[in-house]
Amino acid sequence: MKSAMIARDNRRRDVIRFLKASITNEAIEKRTDLTDEEILSVIRMQIKQRRDSIEMFRKGDRNELADEEEAQIAILQDYLPQQMDESELIELVARLSTELGISTQKDMSRLMPALMQATAGRAEGRVLSRLAKEELDRRTVNTA
Repeated sequence: MKSAMIARDNRRRDVIRFLKASITNEAIEKRTDLTDEEILSVIRMQIKQRRDSIEMFRKGDRNELADEEEAQIAILQDYLPQQMDESELIELVARLSTELGISTQKDMSRLMPALMQATAGRAEGRVLSRLAKEELDRRTVNTA
């Protein structure tokens, strides 16, 4: 935050302040210091909230606000571990669904927790869900 203040990067400064406040509030709510994983969870929650806002702003034709939210997401993503690329995720989804014997959409509730654990925060849940649905759709078509 200090370097953002020195550089007069108001957007970065404000995003970091808001994030710091969210982390503090979460710690107060839990009545303990947060672990690194809990802090990463707070960051992911902030990103998700901003993505939801972007969707609403785009629907309301408020593109300047949506662009601001996207810029804030880019700042927040700097504090997350490096994300896995989509080709790695596709391979992981295929491998885990085979290992778990999953072939239909009904089994998504077994596949998603395994995917979330395997990626350990290096992939967004919505991306994993989309790829899992695509994989299971392919398997359903191939077996039909």
